[in-house]
Amino acid sequence: MRVAAFTMLTICLGSSALLPAQAGSGIDLPTDQRELQRYQWQLQQDRNRLVLDRRSRAPKLQIREDQSQIQHDKASIRSLRADIRRDQRLRRHYHGM
Repeated sequence: MRVAAFTMLTICLGSSALLPAQAGSGIDLPTDQRELQRYQWQLQQDRNRLVLDRRSRAPKLQIREDQSQIQHDKASIRSLRADIRRDQRLRRHYHGM
């Protein structure tokens, strides 16, 4: 009897833990996609500024800052893309169950 009760308790608690994860994944995906678009737009703006600074012979410090910002944007984009892929994979996995 104890084993059956423990098994039922484990199943109930385990399934309830998955439901918020599924709902969170559904909410996070559109948010991550919007944020990815924002970072891509920002990356394009930073690249344009770098080109302009190079043409106008801006100080090397300004060019380095532009390059640093571009690297930061690229890292953020990589991270967001990984989050989006993970959320999509989780969504496909849970919908397949």
